[in-house]
Amino acid sequence: MAGIVIQWYRPLSLKNVLFITAFCGVVFLVSLSLRGYRLFRFKWWYGLSLMMMVFLTGAITVHFRNIIHHPKWFGHAIRDSSFVVAVLSEPPIEKKNSYKANADVYAVVNEERLIKTTGSIIIYFQKQDDVLQRLKVGTTIVFRNRLQSIKNSGNPGAFDYQRYCLFKDITHQMYLSAHDYVVKPMQTRSRFERLLQESRQGIIEVLRKYLPDKREAAVAEALLIGYRDDIDRELLQAYVNTGVVHVIAISGMHLGLIYGLLILLLKPIQRRRNTKALRGVVILLVLWLFALLSGAGASILRSAVMFSFIVIGESIRRPVSVYHSLSASAFFLLCRNPFFLWDVGFQLSYAAVLSIVLFYRPVSNWLYSRYNLFNRIWKLLSVTIAAQILTIPLSAFHFHQVSNLFLVSNLIVVPLSAIILYSEIGLVMLSFSETIATLIGKAVNWLLGLMNEYIRLVNHIPFVVSRDIAFSLWDAVFLFVIIACAAGWLMQMKKRMLFYTLGSLSVFCIIRLAESELVKRQHKVVVYNIPNQTFVDFIAGKEGFSMGDSALLADPLLFSYNVQPARILWSVSPSDTLKNLKIDAPYYYFKGKRILLVDSTHPGFGARLDSPIELDLIILTKNINIRISALHQLFRCPQYVFDGSNRLWKIHQWKNECDSLHLRRHSVPEDGAFVLDF
Repeated sequence: MAGIVIQWYRPLSLKNVLFITAFCGVVFLVSLSLRGYRLFRFKWWYGLSLMMMVFLTGAITVHFRNIIHHPKWFGHAIRDSSFVVAVLSEPPIEKKNSYKANADVYAVVNEERLIKTTGSIIIYFQKQDDVLQRLKVGTTIVFRNRLQSIKNSGNPGAFDYQRYCLFKDITHQMYLSAHDYVVKPMQTRSRFERLLQESRQGIIEVLRKYLPDKREAAVAEALLIGYRDDIDRELLQAYVNTGVVHVIAISGMHLGLIYGLLILLLKPIQRRRNTKALRGVVILLVLWLFALLSGAGASILRSAVMFSFIVIGESIRRPVSVYHSLSASAFFLLCRNPFFLWDVGFQLSYAAVLSIVLFYRPVSNWLYSRYNLFNRIWKLLSVTIAAQILTIPLSAFHFHQVSNLFLVSNLIVVPLSAIILYSEIGLVMLSFSETIATLIGKAVNWLLGLMNEYIRLVNHIPFVVSRDIAFSLWDAVFLFVIIACAAGWLMQMKKRMLFYTLGSLSVFCIIRLAESELVKRQHKVVVYNIPNQTFVDFIAGKEGFSMGDSALLADPLLFSYNVQPARILWSVSPSDTLKNLKIDAPYYYFKGKRILLVDSTHPGFGARLDSPIELDLIILTKNINIRISALHQLFRCPQYVFDGSNRLWKIHQWKNECDSLHLRRHSVPEDGAFVLDF
C-alpha cells in the first residue's frame, strides 16, 4: 500500500522504478541461491529486496492503471474537429433537467481516419420522450467533439469528484441535445457483457413488475443487485442515519447469505467424494455471477475473493486462515486496481471484516444467558458492535457523522433483510409463473414496506445520528492507534499497552484541543464556487454569517454539496449576526476588512462617491455591466473576485482589464472558491 500511496501523491519516474525493481529482483534471486553460512549472513538482503519489490510493484500498478498513461487513451488522439464514437456502458438515468449516462469512447475520427481508443466519459442527454427507448446499454452514438474536462468545484472540504471519476477511467463530460448525435447500428460489446447487462435489466424489470409500490421496488433493486438510482433520497438518508445502509449497498453480508443458501442446497452432494469438486465449482460460479450482476464493486469483490479461497480450501481439504484470505484478497484486488485503496466501500469492507474477526468473540463473551433466544440475539448484536469498532473512525472521517442507534436498527433490519433477499431470489427464479410470482411479490412488498417504515421510525428519534463531526485524517489515524493499544491492553492484559493507550489518548486530546483553539481564532471570507449562484460566508470563530441567493438555501442537496463541507471542515455553525460584521449594502465591514459586493441591485453606488475609497476586496456578481477601469477610478482595491453567477466570457473581459491595470484577480468558476484568511 505504501508504494501505491507514494506513487499517487509523489510520483516517481517510471524508468527509475523499473530499474530499481529489476535490481531488487536480481538481488532476490542471488539471495535465494545462497547456502549455509552465506545465507545466514546475507538473509537481510532477501527480506529487503522482497519488500522493495512489493513496494515498487504498487508504484508500477498505479502508473499503468491510470487511464491517462494508457497509449490508447482518447485524450491523446482527440482534436477540436474530431468526431467521437461512444458506446453507452449503462442505461441513462433521469435527472432534473437531463438524462445522464456513462459511455466508453470506442474510437475517435480525425479527417475520416478512425482511431480505436479507450477511456470513459459522462454524457448528459436532452430530455425527450423517446430517449430511454433509443438509448440503451451498448448503443453506439457519434457526435462532434465538445468534450469538457471534469473539474472539481474547488470549494473547501468538497468531495474530490475529479479523482473519483478518474479512478473509474472517466475524464471528460458533455451535454448533447437531440440534434447533436447520431445513433449507429454498431455492436462493440462482447456477448458475455451483453448477456450480463440483459440479465441485470431483466431482474430489475421482474422486481418492478411484481412489486406494486415504487419505493419498495427501488429498495428491492438495491438489496438484490445494488441498483440504487431509483431510491428516494430521503429514504436513502434515513438508511444512512440509522446505520443500516450496508443492507442496500451490496457487500459481504449479501454474498455470505447466498453462500449459506448454496451450502444448504448443495448439502446432499457434499457427502459424495466424486461430487465434492463439482459442488465447489457450482458455488464459485454462482458467487462470481452474483458479484458481476451486482456491479463488481470493491466490497463485493473482496467478499467474492475471500469466499473463493474458503471454497478452494475446503475442496482440497486445507482450511484457510481468515487473516491470510483477508490479506491475500486485498493484495489481489490492489494489484488489479490500486485505486480501490481510495474506495470508501473497500476501506469499510475490510475494516468491518477485520473488526469482526478481532473483536466478535471478546464482545460476545460480555453477556451469557441460559435462554437460547437471548444468546442468539446477543450474538447478532455482538457482530454489529464488533463491526463498528474499526469502522467508526472511517465513517467519521469520510461522512462526518456516526449513527447512535445502529444496534436498534440492525437488530430488526439485518434478519429481515435476509428474509427479503431470499424471497427476492425466489421471485426472480419463479417469475415464469405469473400466479406464484404475484404472491411472492406481494409478500416481498409487504416486508420491504415494514422494513422501510421501521427505518423511518428510528430515523425520527432526535438523537439517531451525530452529524457534522469535524474529523481529520490525523484524528482517524490516532483513533485507530488508541483502539489498537486499548485492544492489546484489554484482550491480552499487557500493562505496557495501558501506558501506550493513555499516551496515544493524551496526544489525541491535545490535537483536538489545538484544533479547537485554532477554530476559535479563525476569521475568513469565503466566496463559494456554485454555478449561477452567489454565496458568501463571513466566518468568525465557530460562527458564520451567510449572504447569497435564497435559491441555494432552498435546495438542501446543492447546499450540502457546495457549502456544508467547508462549514464542517472549519467547525462553523450558522448565525444570524456576527459581532464584528457591519453591513451597509453594498459595503461589508468585517474585522477591519472593507468589502464591496457589486451586483445589479446597487447600480448607483458610484454617484455618491466624491473621492476614491480604500477597499480590501471587490466581488463582482450577476454579470454586472461595469468595467474594471471604472471601478478602479472609484476605489483603491488590490483584489477582485468574480463569482459563479457570472458568464465566462464576462469574466475573461474583466480578467484582461485587471491584467492591464496590474490588479490581482480570482475567477471562482475557473480557480475554485476564494478564501480570504486573516
